[in-house]
Amino acid sequence: MRDGFRLPGYGGAAVFLRSHAVPAAVFESDVPTLVFDVGLLSPDRFNQYLSRHTDEGFVERLAAFFFHAAADFHPEKSLPAFTDERLGLMISVCSSTDREVELDFSLAEDPESEDTERDEMTFETSRVVLATSAQTVSRLTGGVTTHFDGEW
Repeated sequence: MRDGFRLPGYGGAAVFLRSHAVPAAVFESDVPTLVFDVGLLSPDRFNQYLSRHTDEGFVERLAAFFFHAAADFHPEKSLPAFTDERLGLMISVCSSTDREVELDFSLAEDPESEDTERDEMTFETSRVVLATSAQTVSRLTGGVTTHFDGEW
C-alpha cells in the first residue's frame, strides 16, 4: 500500500511525501514498518529520499503545523519550527502575508549521521493550500484529522 501527499508551492516547487509498509523481515522486526519517501521539487531539481523512519505522531504533528501555519496571523513569529529528528526534517515559516506563507524545508541527507549535508528548499504557498494540506496529510497513515488541539 502506498499513499501520497503533495504540498504545492508557487513557481513549480513542491514537497512530496509517500508512505508505504515495509515487510517485517526487511528491518528484522515482528511487524511491518511504516516508512516515508520524501521528495523536494524545485524548477531546476528533484531530489528523493527513500524509506525514511519517523518519530511517533509524525503525521498528526505535521497536520497541526500546517493548520497553524495557515491560521496564525504571523506564523513566522508564533509558530516554532516543525522537526522530526528520525526523518531528519525541519520546516520553518520564513514570512507570511494575508494570503501566502513562505516555508523553508530542510532535510538531512543522512538522518543517522551527526555531520550530514542538508537539502534545503524555500518556497511560497497559499494559506488555502496549507489549510487543505492539514486535512489531507492524514492520508499517509490512513487516518482522518478532524480537529486540531494545538499540541504537536
